[in-house]
Parts: sequence; C-alpha cells; structure tokens
Amino acid sequence: MIALIVAMDKNGLIGKNNELPWHYSKDLAYFKKTTKHKKVLMGRKTYDSIVEKLGKALPMRENIVLTRQPLKLKDAYVIHDLPSYLRKIPEEETLFVIGGRTVYEASLPYADRLYITHIDDVFEGDTYFPKVDFSKYRVVRKEENPPLTFAVYERKER
Repeated sequence: MIALIVAMDKNGLIGKNNELPWHYSKDLAYFKKTTKHKKVLMGRKTYDSIVEKLGKALPMRENIVLTRQPLKLKDAYVIHDLPSYLRKIPEEETLFVIGGRTVYEASLPYADRLYITHIDDVFEGDTYFPKVDFSKYRVVRKEENPPLTFAVYERKER
C-alpha cells in the first residue's frame, strides 16, 4: 500500500526553505507513531534536511531516497525510478511517502491512502502540496485536536 503523509495549513502550504514552517509536537508524535517500523520514501532534499536536523536518517524506519544523482548513502536505500519502485510494493506492506512536493506529486496517482494533518492556520512559505481530487477518496478516520485535525483518506477505487 502506498500512503502519503503530510501536514498542511489552510492553503495547502507544506514547507518553507526546505523545512516545516511550524512546530507542533502532537503532529511530530503522530508522524513518528504512524511511520515507525515502516518504509519511508523521500526526495534527496528532504533526506538532507532530516540528516541536518537529526544527524542521521529517520530512526526505526527503512529510509528510501529518490534522486537523480548517483549517490550511495550509508543509512538509506537510493532509488532513481519512482514508478518502477512503487509498482513493486506489495499490497500488505505500507510505504509512506514523506516529501517533498515533487515526490508527493509523482506518488499521488499511486496513493491508496492519504494521512493529512490539517492545520487550522495560515503560514508563510514556498512549497505547497499538489492539488488532490478528494472526490476520489473517503475519510476513514478523523481526529480533531485544535488547531490540528488528523485525517486519513482512502482511495475509493482504482
């Protein structure tokens, strides 16, 4: 199963200068709990920003980095062909796509689930989540924790 996990403000903003434009401990805890012991897929810039903050890739997860560059990373598996990789994910296994925008956009057509933290506020930034046709999804879980709403959307059909 392919799942995208993201936090966004009212306008769909997800980033500023390759970082989150906000800090919500509850959202970080939700992200950690949801993705722990799973595969997480990200672009190279997202990987670089995580390593810059933590000094390493995300712990307790299998980190996969999509890049055009011929990289070898000690703590992440590198891929260059996203569609081929996504088609190989078994239905019983969950792969979480964690950003950035280009990787979200390329992965969205394959997504079975969207884990979206909706932030009831507006921030300044430079990166927005791609447009989603929510008519193709149904809400399977929603938890309000103002100013955050944790929602899980499942694709209706393929």
